[in-house]
Parts: sequence; C-alpha cells; structure tokens
Amino acid sequence: MGQAKLLKTTVILPRIETHEAVSKLAEFEWFHPLQNASEHSNPYFDDLLLNAQKLFQDIDEVIRSLGIPTEIGIMTTLFKGAPQKRTDYKINDIQSFIVELEKKSKVLLEEPISLLKTQQQTEKELEEYRNARDAIGSASKLKMELSGLRSLKTFFAEIFIVNSKDIKEIQNSFSDLIVYPYKLNDDKSSITVIGSQEDSEKVMKVLRSFNVHPIQIPSDLPQNPSTAYDKCQKICKELEKKSAEITKKIEKLKVTLLPKLLSLYESSKIAKDVLEVTRKPGGTKNFAVIQGYIPVSMERRFETLTKSYVSVTEPAYLDSNPNNQLPTLLFNNRYTKTFEVITETQGIPSPGEVDPTPIIAFVWPVFYGLMFADFGHGLLLFGLGMFLRFRANGNLKTWATLLAASGAAATIAGLGVGEMFGFHILEINIFGYVLEPLDGLVGILNVSELTFDQVVNILKVSVAIGIVHLLMAMLLKLRADILKRNKLAVLTHDIPYIIQFLAVVALILAAIGSGYDIIGMFGITGVTHDEPVPWLTYMFGDWVTVDLVAKATPPIIIATAGIMIYGGKKEQELAAKHGHDEGAGLMGIVIEVILVRIIEILSNVISYTRIGIMLLVHSALLVTVNQSYETGGGLAVLIGGNIGIMLIEGLIVYIQTIRLHLYEWFPKWYMGEGVEFKKLIPKKVYSNLVWSEKQSS
Repeated sequence: MGQAKLLKTTVILPRIETHEAVSKLAEFEWFHPLQNASEHSNPYFDDLLLNAQKLFQDIDEVIRSLGIPTEIGIMTTLFKGAPQKRTDYKINDIQSFIVELEKKSKVLLEEPISLLKTQQQTEKELEEYRNARDAIGSASKLKMELSGLRSLKTFFAEIFIVNSKDIKEIQNSFSDLIVYPYKLNDDKSSITVIGSQEDSEKVMKVLRSFNVHPIQIPSDLPQNPSTAYDKCQKICKELEKKSAEITKKIEKLKVTLLPKLLSLYESSKIAKDVLEVTRKPGGTKNFAVIQGYIPVSMERRFETLTKSYVSVTEPAYLDSNPNNQLPTLLFNNRYTKTFEVITETQGIPSPGEVDPTPIIAFVWPVFYGLMFADFGHGLLLFGLGMFLRFRANGNLKTWATLLAASGAAATIAGLGVGEMFGFHILEINIFGYVLEPLDGLVGILNVSELTFDQVVNILKVSVAIGIVHLLMAMLLKLRADILKRNKLAVLTHDIPYIIQFLAVVALILAAIGSGYDIIGMFGITGVTHDEPVPWLTYMFGDWVTVDLVAKATPPIIIATAGIMIYGGKKEQELAAKHGHDEGAGLMGIVIEVILVRIIEILSNVISYTRIGIMLLVHSALLVTVNQSYETGGGLAVLIGGNIGIMLIEGLIVYIQTIRLHLYEWFPKWYMGEGVEFKKLIPKKVYSNLVWSEKQSS
C-alpha cells in the first residue's frame, strides 16, 4: 500500500509511425505521458484526430439531444439501476478503433437521429401553427374572406382587432371614413375601416399609435379568419399527437439503446483524448520522442510492446519543470482503495509524501461507527450500501462501498454499546442467546441509561481517540521534516510541539482527575490532589498523581514555547536573508506560540468530543422514539422515527467524520499537492477494449 514506484520512459521513432506507437501505448494503458509538444506534426495523425473529434462531437450531440446523462445519478441507480452491460471492441490499433466506432455509430445513431429530426420538424411546425392560431384567435368569430376585401382597387378596406374601450376614440379619428365595429368578446372587437386608397396611409398611421395592425393570416391558410382558426386548431391537435408519439418512441429507444449509446460515447471520448494528448510529441521533423512514466511492475510488458522502437527506461526523479511534474500513482488493496475518494478531497500526495489512505481506511470506520453506533441501523446502512454497490457503476460504486463499510463499522460499534434500534440487544430473545458468548463485550460502552458516569466515560474515550489521531498527524509532520532534512523545523517546532501537546493533554487529564478543581490542583488553595490521573496513572503507575502532573507540566509548556519562539525567530531571519517577507516580527511569534497554538491544542482535543456527543444524541433520539412507541405511538412512530434518525444522523455523522479529517487532522501535516497518475486509457465503465494478439506480439 502507498505510492507505486515509477520509471521514466523515452521512446524514439520515425514521426510518420507516431500513430502506431500511440496504439501500442494505448494497449499498454499504464502510461502517463509528458507534455513535450513540438511544432512538428504528422499529417496522417492530424487527420485521424479530426475524425475522432468529429465522431465524438456527433455522438455527444445525439446523447445531449436525447437527454441522456453520461453519469447515472444516485436516485436512478437506486430505483432503476445503472447499465451493467459492457460492449467489447476488438481492435488492432487506434485507426481501426475509430473506423469501428464510425461503423457502429452509423448503424446505432441512424434511428435516433431520424426521430430527433422528425421531432424537431414537428415541433417547428407546431410552433408556427400555434403562433398563427394565437394571432387569429381574437378574430376567429369573423366569417369574412379577407382576400376579396383586400383585392379592391378603388377603395381601401382592412380589418383590425382593437381593444373595445378604444373604439369610440378611433371612430372620432376617422370621422370621414366608414368604420364598422363588431364585438368579439368583453375586451376585444374588430373594426372594418373603408375609405379611398389615399386614406390608407392615414389609417395605418393612426392605428399604429394604438399598437394595432391588420389581421395577417399565413398564405397557406384560408383567408377567412373563422375557417383559418378552425384549421389551425385541427392541425395543432394532429401535430401534438404526432409529437407525443415521437416522444414515446424516443423514450422507448433510449431504454433499449442506453448501454450501447453510453459505450459509444465513452469509447469515442477515449479515442479523441488519447490522440489529443499525444498529438505532437517532442523531437525533430523526422523523429518523434514520446516520454512518460510507467509503474516499475510494468517495465517488462512495456519493453515488449515497444521493442520495435528505441525504448529507454530510467528511475523517475522529481522534475523542476511544472509541466512534467512527477505524478503519483496510489497503490492500495481493494478495501483501502475505497477511501481514496476521501484523500482526493484534500489532494493527491506528492512523491515521497505519506499516502493517508491506509490510515483513513482504519480511522474512518472507527469514527463513523462510534458516532452512529446501533446494530440495527448499521445493518440497514450496510445493506443499503451493498444494494447500491450492486446496482451502481463507476465512481458511484466506490461511494456505495464506503457507505457499506461505514454501516459495517456502525454494526460492530452497535454491539459495543449493546443497542439495536434503541433497544438493548441482549433483551431481544434471539440475540440474547446468539450473543451470549460475547456477554462481556456486548454493551461494554453502555449508553442506555445516560448517567453522568456513562457520559464522562464516553467523552473520555472520545478524547483518547482524538489524542491518538492528532499525535499521529504530528508524528507524520515530524517524519516529513526529517526526510526533508529540515533540522530547524524538527528541533524548534515538531519535537517541542509534540512535547507541548502531550503536556497540555496531561494537564487536561489532571483537571478531570481533580474533579475539575482547576485552581486547586496547582496548590493555590492549600489542597493537595493525590488523585490518579485518567489514562496516565493506569499506563505509568500510581506515582503519577494530579499534583505531580500539575507541577511538572507548566514548566514543560513554557520551555517548549520558548524553543518554538526561538525557532520562529530563526525562520524569519532566514526568510529575510532570502528576500522574503519577515512576517509579523517577534511579537507576532510570541502571540502565535503562547496564545494561538496552545488554544489550538485545546480546541483540537475538545473537537473530538463530538464523537461521544453524536453517540449520545443518537441514543437520546432513539430513547425518545421508543418511549413514544411504548406509550401508544404505534408502529408508525417506531418505524418512521428510526427512518428519520437514520437519514438525518447518517448525513450529520458523515459531515462530522469528514470534518475531523479535513479541519483537525490533514492541516497539521498533509500538503496534497501531487499530480495524479493518469493512464493513457482511463478506467472504462461501459466498454472493453480487446486488443488483437498481433498488436500485443
């Protein structure tokens, strides 16, 4: 587990054969190309890339027009399931791959493209007739032939639709013309204006001031408003029916072709991306130089595939060129790999940096399990995760596995607290018999009665877990500075900070042991506290008392603070020497070390009490639901309450678990500035590339 060792590879070949080499690298897959582009190109390669881009664009356009998401959502996965079937593509090289994709797309997209064009044309016609119907609508009661009226040569005659309240004013404006009004409804009326041809301009000008225009009926419709309106209505109904039928066909076709369409989309994108990444490798006009990184374990296979060219492999080192930064390839087992999604939220580890994934794989279930500890809820969450994992694909499958792991942890922790849906598990007959051999372990962290002692014990366990987690982060920071040979940071920051942290923690535990007599434990009140210190007395013996810890820790805290202040001053002097900002000066360092860092330690430790608090909240909610059930609430209250608690608490516990990592743990040691190792052929969800034996030989 951790980071895989890499080799830097260099392949030299005639530029005209670039596409053949890229085909072999695509078959190899585990190749992270370096971006050393040159101005030289291979015309054949460029044509191949254009074909791939056009193919992907055509497929993408159909996918978008059909409304098919390229990633299946969680709700669709739960109720319908994500496509599991993969399409095999038997190929010799990238060129034959693109040719096969073009053939498949031509056959597969023919019907959807035809339906989409028909639907588009139908919608266009429907919109035109709807607009015509709306324009004629207010004049639909008129049974007058407009073409005959407008064909008069001696007279000007036109029909307008106006607001009924404007008729009198319009008539006054045309006192010397014939104006015939006809009421269509409460708001609208038609007016027929008749005059000489010389009056036409005056009529149009006046009516434009009322925002009124002559009735216009499309030439392909009868020029009788009533007849034209009826025909528009009829055509609209026919087109709406046709559009609905086409939509049904498209939806049915989407279900039938979904896996094949997604496979075609994924494969065409792979072909396009591979050619875009490797388009113009470095080198000269006639010879190309392709460089990249491969895992050490793949060296022999790489040499076999590239034996036709000049191929050189060498150990990979950090490169100062930001474009060619050494990538990071995480190498974890199947279980641990699930938790890489949490690591990725903070960034990929740099080469040489510790991969936090194995630690998260252990710590995450502990945190989540304790906060969501219930045997019944854990089993249901585990079942939901496994069900979703079975029906999901791609990245969602990983999150489903994480959900199942969290549920399994909650189930085990549920045994520890002895709870199942808020009831004590040993009081349930069947479980009481089955779990009898584990009687000493089941319910060891009992939260059923919520007494003061139980609450204190739970918070003690939470704080202890937090101390271990934070100490782990500090030790990892110490390790990183030792590897960097940063003696100043190691001696004046890392080691003193760890000692100071342990001293502050010991002081907190002493305060708990003294019964929270914080002032008295320092001897100010004259009382000597010889009580044992939680955890410390058990670990080191009875000689460790509250009085001893209270006297020993303050000098240690002050001494470590002094060392860190000295180290901070030295760091500022070094920064000034190299022309960097000196910072806030000595006073700023003193304030940061004495106030900020000590308060930060206290807040960090206290922050982990949320583990116990969430457990107590979970238990209290279940007690409330069960009491409501026992006092006559019925099964609806019991079932509904448990479902509500699972939904709300499950999400809150996830947020708290991720928070403890992102805000308390990661910032203390982790940089996460690495570049992910990207295979030339990424992980495929809907397709398989089957390379011919000839290509592999």
